[in-house]
Order: sequence, then C-alpha cells, then structure tokens
Amino acid sequence: MDVDRYAHTARGWATGAARVYGPLAAQLVAAAPHPLTGRRVLDAGAGTGLASAALRDAGARPVAIDRSPAMLAWDAAARSPSAAGALEALPLRDRGVDDAVAAFVLNHVDDPTAALAELARVTRPGGALLATAPGATSAHRTVRDRIDAVAADAGFTPPDWYAHLTTVQAPLLGDVAAMRAAARDAGLADVVVTEHVADVGVERAEDLVDYRLGQAHVAAWLAGLAEPERAALRRAAIAAVAPVMEPYRPPVITLVACVA
Repeated sequence: MDVDRYAHTARGWATGAARVYGPLAAQLVAAAPHPLTGRRVLDAGAGTGLASAALRDAGARPVAIDRSPAMLAWDAAARSPSAAGALEALPLRDRGVDDAVAAFVLNHVDDPTAALAELARVTRPGGALLATAPGATSAHRTVRDRIDAVAADAGFTPPDWYAHLTTVQAPLLGDVAAMRAAARDAGLADVVVTEHVADVGVERAEDLVDYRLGQAHVAAWLAGLAEPERAALRRAAIAAVAPVMEPYRPPVITLVACVA
C-alpha cells in the first residue's frame, strides 16, 4: 500500500470538507436509476463515510473501500463493513455487489477508464454505477482561492501529489464528453452524463473555510501547527473571504450508468 496521503485528514474531512461533500454524496445516491433498498452497494473511495451514510438513508447495505486506512478508521464502530484497497484493484470478487458508487474518487487516478472497468467487474449485471467528478469550470474558485492565499502566506506549500491531482488526473474527467467516453470505453451501458452547478448549502464564510481547510492536501501541514496558529489561520481566512462571500456552487460531472 502507498503512503497514506490522508493520514491526517479524517477529522478535518468529517467536520469540514463534509460541508460540501456530504450534500454532493446525497445528491449522487438520489440519482440511482432504481431503488437501492436492501441492495449491497459499494462505496468506492469511501473516505470517512459520507456516501455510505447517504446509502444507508436510502435503505442500502453499503460496503466501504478506501485507499486510506486512516480515513476508514474514522468512527469505525458506527461504520459500514470496510476494507482498505485501491480503486484500480478492488479487493472484491467479480459481481460481488449489486451497485457501485464512486463519489469524487475517479479524479484521483491516472486511468479513469480502467477504474470504471474495475467498478463494473465487481458489480452484478444490471446494477447501477454512479460517479461524480469535479467540473473544470473555474469561476466558483475565486472565493475559495482566497483561503489558499492565506495558507500560502502562512507558509503552506502544496505537496507534489496534489499538483499531479489538479493538473493531470482531475482534467481527465473534467467535462461531460470525457466522462461519457470513459464510461463507454469501460463497457458500461445506458450511459447518462450531466453537468450541473450544485447547491450544497454553503453560504457562510466560516463554512467555506472549514470545507477548504478540511481537505487532504493541507491536512499534514495543519497538523504540524500549534492550536493557536491553526485558530489564527482560520480567522484570517474567514476575514479574507467574508467581504466577497457568495453561495458556493461547485460544478459537478455526474455519471449514471448500468453494468452490462
């Protein structure tokens, strides 16, 4: 297993990044083309369990897989059955689940078509495959970038893996045509891909700051700061965002398909 890039992330993700990714996970699960009640559904790239929670709310029986053992350990006693593993080589047998959900994880791999094919391998024929990825549109980032600037002024430098994520991996599925092509090349059927600007309910500067500072690329650096320094950074970021804050509406590419 690779070095766990999310080793310091679980708390910030569950309490901060979840302000955006929680509503997005619920929206993805709601897009299922058939009822999920009673079905065994894979939550691939499960993180701290946001999609698993949405699946349970829909009556499904989720099983969680994530590359990060630290993320899976968050609130472990209350979590769905889980295992550490890579999206490119899922530790599941062929046709082991009824459906699969991949919320904002396909944009973390170098070959999303192969990852979709692996998701299809473990899903029974006729099962749904639901996935999301960030849209490439950059207009929503203007306010968010103010938070990054405050962190940079405080000495933060993004890790190399984050540069690879943002410049190489994420653009592979950054628009509808790219996601549709990947899904079809992976052999999926009934492929429907849409893009929309998502309402995630984030309208306060405090919530946007907590979302951004709860993400993995900044987690290890924040963990190395003393608590007063982290508190001061958060206050500075809120002050930078508040004058120009508007509802945060990220663009989302959504795939709804079936396994042939």
